[in-house]
Amino acid sequence: MPLVEDIIVGENRLGLWKIDGTETRFESEFPALAEQLSVKHPRTQLQRYASRLLLAEMLGELPEVTKDPNGKPLLTNHTLNLSISHTEGYAAILLGTGKLGVDVQHYKPNVLKVRDRFLDENEQKIAQDIETTTLFWAAKEAIYKFNAKPSLDFRDSITVHAIEPEFLPSSFVYQEVKTDLNLGWKKLENAMLVWTT
Repeated sequence: MPLVEDIIVGENRLGLWKIDGTETRFESEFPALAEQLSVKHPRTQLQRYASRLLLAEMLGELPEVTKDPNGKPLLTNHTLNLSISHTEGYAAILLGTGKLGVDVQHYKPNVLKVRDRFLDENEQKIAQDIETTTLFWAAKEAIYKFNAKPSLDFRDSITVHAIEPEFLPSSFVYQEVKTDLNLGWKKLENAMLVWTT
């Protein structure tokens, strides 16, 4: 099975799926939903299928997923909250209670060209290479999903303070209220995985 990680994170559960091309079975198992998730780009379509197969694997069924007005995914008729991410080669899901945020990012060389758009000056001093810059991008995406409200500026409102072996001490300011977070993180093959703890 492409499910490669199933990690308990406090009261939450983190799942990671390694996309290997077998996700096309989603079309035969869930034809109506496959039609809804269909996009033109085959790689993006496989990523969407993988995220739903991972959700089904983690819950033992495939629940209906809707979105709130800000685009945050919601589980219909379920008590758990949900955060979803997918990228080239991986899909990730964080299930649990309270606010959640997960992001997985494949290394893309162009992230170095635009890093000044989402990293402040101190972060740019720490993030000098593609791996660290991708880690910071994934961290900020996870925090954005955790906040789940519009207009949170990646460069000026979200800060990754340091890189520790298993955590990223971070914070964000939204509507003049500061929130401190410790993010979990893991280096994958050609990607970074970050989640709120």
